[in-house]
Amino acid sequence: MNTRLLLAVASVASATAAQAAPVLSFEAASPRALVDARPDRTVSGTINGLAFEARSNLVARTSTGTLASGGDPRFFAATPQYRGVVGLLMETTAGNFVCSGSLLPDRVSIITAAHCVSDGFGTADPIRTTAWFYNGSDPDVVYQGNPFADPNVTSREVSRYIINPGYTGEVIDQNDIAIIRLANAAPGWATSYDVDFTTDLTGQQFNIAGLGRRSTIGGDFGDNAGTGRLRQGDNRLDFRFGDADWGGFFTNRDASGENFFGFAEIDHSWILDFDNGLEANDGSCRLAGAFGLGGAKYCDLGIATEVGVAGGDSGGPGFINGRIVSVNSYSLSFGTGFGDIRAGLNNSFGELDGVVPTYIHESFITAALGVPEPQSWAMLIAGFGLTGAAMRRRRAKVVAA
Repeated sequence: MNTRLLLAVASVASATAAQAAPVLSFEAASPRALVDARPDRTVSGTINGLAFEARSNLVARTSTGTLASGGDPRFFAATPQYRGVVGLLMETTAGNFVCSGSLLPDRVSIITAAHCVSDGFGTADPIRTTAWFYNGSDPDVVYQGNPFADPNVTSREVSRYIINPGYTGEVIDQNDIAIIRLANAAPGWATSYDVDFTTDLTGQQFNIAGLGRRSTIGGDFGDNAGTGRLRQGDNRLDFRFGDADWGGFFTNRDASGENFFGFAEIDHSWILDFDNGLEANDGSCRLAGAFGLGGAKYCDLGIATEVGVAGGDSGGPGFINGRIVSVNSYSLSFGTGFGDIRAGLNNSFGELDGVVPTYIHESFITAALGVPEPQSWAMLIAGFGLTGAAMRRRRAKVVAA
C-alpha cells in the first residue's frame, strides 16, 4: 500500500547541527490514487535551504503484488481482523479516485482522511461515495466496483460527510480526518474497531492497512501495481513535527502565520520512515542528523514486515493492539541527500509518511458519532418539541460539512 503524502527534497545544503539548520525546498500533494485522471494537489518551495515535495498516497520491502505475480503473503490482509477496513470509491466532477477507511463501533460510521472527501472544511462533498466491504479469503479481490461480481464483496452508499472543522485543505495538516456515515449499517460480519486516544506514540510499532498503490518489486523503485486490493504491514512512529527536539523549526510561524509547510496545524503530524535495513536509507535518522539529533528515537533500521503508504491508502487505519491510533494522511521525502533511495515522490526506501493521530481528535470523533442521521429529526421533533429539535439541528451543523 502507499497511502502517504510524498514529500521530496530537490536540493539540500549541508548542515550538521541544529544551530545551522539545513535549507529545504519542497513540493507537496495529497495521496489520492486515481481511478480516472485527476490531478493531485501539490505544494512546493524552498525554505532555509531545505527542499521538499509532499503528496497526500502500501509498498513493502518485498512485493505487495498479486499472489499470481509473486506477492509476499506476509502483507496480505484477507482475514477477519481486517474485514472492517473498507475501500472507498469517490465520484467527483473531476473523475473518480480511491481511498481507504475503517468501520467504527456504531457500525454506520467510517473514519477516513478529510482530503478524501473535501478540499477543506465547508467545501463540496463528492457527488457520490461508495464503501466496499469484503468477507472472503482471496487476497487479490478488487474491492471498489466489484468488477468480478464476487459474492463476498458488499457495498454501502455514504449518506453524510462530517469533516473536521480545523481542516484547511493543505497537504500536511494534523486535522486531515473525517467521519462519513453509511446510509445503512455495515454487514454483520464486518469487523468494527475501537479508537485509542493514547497520547504518547513515540517509538510505538503499529500495523497499517489500506487499498492503495502496490509494488511488485518492493521499495527499491516504488513501481505502481494498481489499487483496490487490501494490504497490511508494520512500521514505527518515529517523531512528530512539534517535538521539542526540532526547536520549532517546522512549526514556528512567521509574521503572516505560515509555518514550514503552510498555514495548517502540524505539531501533531506524526512521521514514520520506510526503512530497508541500511543506515544510508534511514530517512528519519538522516533528517535528525542534519539537526544534530540522533539516538534510538530517530535511528532504527526497520522490521521485516516494514511498509510505507501510497496513493489510495489515504484514510486507512493505523492499529495498536487492534485499536485505531491513526489515519493515513501523506507521504514526504527530503530527497536522496536525506536517505531517499530514488529521487522524486515514488514510495521508495528512505521516504517518510505522515499520519493523523486520533488522540488529538477525541472530541471531534465522539461528537461525530453522536450526530443523528437526518431521518431521525422527525422523531426528535415529535418526542422533544420543535425548539429542542432546532437546537440539536444547529449543533449538528457545527461538525457537519
